[in-house]
Amino acid sequence: MVETLFILILYLRGVPLEFMGHHDIQGKWREMGMAGCLSMKRTLKRNGWRDSQVADTRYSCEQRKVFVEQGTDGRYKVIRIID
Repeated sequence: MVETLFILILYLRGVPLEFMGHHDIQGKWREMGMAGCLSMKRTLKRNGWRDSQVADTRYSCEQRKVFVEQGTDGRYKVIRIID
């Protein structure tokens, strides 16, 4: 199904490499929203991630139209970014 979500995107050389729009909140798989996305980004930075001008890598929180599918484990996953 197509949805508009806030997702956390890892860009490598300007191309989205990895992305996520859902995460585990107190044992339940939920849409992360803007607050959850920024929280995840802060957690990554606290654990040592640094955006790199040289390698042209960065994490970004963006509202995008995405294709979401429910996996065999019942969790929703962002399969691809549409726009």
